[in-house]
Amino acid sequence: MPWWRRRRGSAPAPHGQHDLAFALTPTEFRTLIRVIRHARELLETEADTDPETLRNASGAELLPLLRSRARAALASGADGVPMLVYEIRHVEAAVVNLASYGGHETVLCEGHALLDRLAAHARQARRGRSVDGVLTLPPSSPQTPCG
Repeated sequence: MPWWRRRRGSAPAPHGQHDLAFALTPTEFRTLIRVIRHARELLETEADTDPETLRNASGAELLPLLRSRARAALASGADGVPMLVYEIRHVEAAVVNLASYGGHETVLCEGHALLDRLAAHARQARRGRSVDGVLTLPPSSPQTPCG
């Protein structure tokens, strides 16, 4: 398949990063959904492209994965929704295309702020694992004072 037709999700993760993940807070999760939905709506009206390219360019292919992880996180009592570090590129695509196609300024600002938070989370990423085909994160170790 030519590189320009390959789905973003089919690309391999960078070496050693295939299972590095972090947890999105509920607020970050809602912001991510809002940014991706707005990008998809904007691209559907402004861009003359096929549905697969539209899904890639808006980051929409990330949503089904995150929704299944959110359900699993809720069921297990986890603090947040697991997201792989290399999946940040989906959010980057959405924000870049919002800027390129004149997305709503508020959503664009939220997208940039979200990217900053995701970059900070990525620096604290830990190994995720698959449970019944869904990415999960082990509980974070408790922070205890030295003394």
